[in-house]
Amino acid sequence: MLSALHKSKQIYVIALERFGDYFDLLRVEMKIREQQLAIRLAGFAVAALFTLLATIFLGIAIIVSFWSTDYRAWAAWFVVVLYGAIAGFCFNMCIKHFHSPPLGATLRNELQRDINAIKESI
Repeated sequence: MLSALHKSKQIYVIALERFGDYFDLLRVEMKIREQQLAIRLAGFAVAALFTLLATIFLGIAIIVSFWSTDYRAWAAWFVVVLYGAIAGFCFNMCIKHFHSPPLGATLRNELQRDINAIKESI
């Protein structure tokens, strides 16, 4: 019984020592996540702007190319369908590829390592 109390005191001391480290690790991880999100959002904004401009000018070029022919209306409707397809594709890509690891994953891994170390010492 005395041995169990001594070991529990050691666990408490280890956990108390590491609490500051855990808090600092969480703060650093949140700062890194904030920077990654800012860079990602800026990149998406610039890419979206230039994609929008390129798509608009592509549509205008298609319609102008068929302006003096009997297919002018077909070209305009093709541009509308093209814009819808591009929008659907972009939406699908955004949903598929915008995955982030869960917040606190590093902290969780560190806690798990400490718990395993404590279990081994008992």
